[in-house]
Amino acid sequence: MSLMWAAVAVVAGLVIVTLILMPATIRTTVEIRFDAPIRAVWEVYTDFESQPNWRSDVAKVEMASNKREWVEELKTPSMRIRFRILEETPPNRLVMEAGADRIFQGRYVAELRQENGGTVGAFTEEATALGIVPKVMRWLFFNQRKFIEEYAREAKAEIKRREAKADHR
Repeated sequence: MSLMWAAVAVVAGLVIVTLILMPATIRTTVEIRFDAPIRAVWEVYTDFESQPNWRSDVAKVEMASNKREWVEELKTPSMRIRFRILEETPPNRLVMEAGADRIFQGRYVAELRQENGGTVGAFTEEATALGIVPKVMRWLFFNQRKFIEEYAREAKAEIKRREAKADHR
């Protein structure tokens, strides 16, 4: 019986050490090609108020009067994320900070360039988990690369929807 408790203690110790050593900050950069002009990509990525209409994970956006700060309310998990624009150089560069109380704080950089009749975006997200529980939840349930790619997939669909709407005018 004592051997079993020793094995449980060793496993528990390994889990605790792993959690402590797990990095609090992760940084992911993904490069994505859009078959659209740079202005169209910029307009969709910076039209924060419309995002509940085309992003599957956003329930609501509350814009501040300065239009440089807002809160996104996510559908699942139910979370409120604050954003603030730090730097904006249309249509090439957007830098924002983001955060959710006691969960994470981070920085988002979008750099767009025209290339071969389309647009290439380099999207970098850096997020710091604020505590062990958010670190574990991120490790278990959140894939930063997949999030960036899904955001781009939905943005591409919105760009096409806007192009089709403009063609019908």
